[in-house]
Amino acid sequence: MKSTITALLTVILAGSCVARAEQTDLAKITCEEITNSFLEDVVVIGAWLSGYYNAKRDNTVVDSKQVAANTAKVMQFCRSSPRETVMHAIELVSQAK
Repeated sequence: MKSTITALLTVILAGSCVARAEQTDLAKITCEEITNSFLEDVVVIGAWLSGYYNAKRDNTVVDSKQVAANTAKVMQFCRSSPRETVMHAIELVSQAK
């Protein structure tokens, strides 16, 4: 039930993000942009990036605690490296594990 609610909220939030910007190249989003974004945009971008990286690993299981922990690590990194792209920040944080 929780996963259904989470999925529904993500779709709703994605709709609000799409209303502001028709297309966004997530590979170009910088840490500064993500740390200065509205919460709903961060949630949508985070959900998309989580799906992207999990699909690359052929992983279909969502661990919400792990997603939250990874998000916190990336956001902490982004605050100290605002010019880095978010996708590169994720790669760097992942390698540091």
